[in-house]
Amino acid sequence: GKGRDRKIFAALKGKTMPEEREKVIEIKADGQLVAKSPLLLIERKSGPVWAMNQLFIAPGAPEGTLDQVMKQVEKLCQETGLKVWPLDPQVIAYCQKHGELTKIWAGKPTN
Repeated sequence: GKGRDRKIFAALKGKTMPEEREKVIEIKADGQLVAKSPLLLIERKSGPVWAMNQLFIAPGAPEGTLDQVMKQVEKLCQETGLKVWPLDPQVIAYCQKHGELTKIWAGKPTN
């Protein structure tokens, strides 16, 4: 409920921001960089979140590259206790398809 959410936000507000303000997720296949996504730590009203502005996937990247990117994002969220705020349409579409990601999705559209 609402009270619980507020407690979580209060806990997050009390959290020290992670040292690193930027995390770059990189996926390689056969030694080649096939995907890259820089995540920036930003302060929102609800507390700090990782903003995922852009996702670059190389043409001809292997099947499942986006899954690997999102696994890394999930790991980052678990390690830092913060959520991700996807702004890239590919990532938003991915989050919409994968309901299990709602727990790490900040600013999820309510529709």
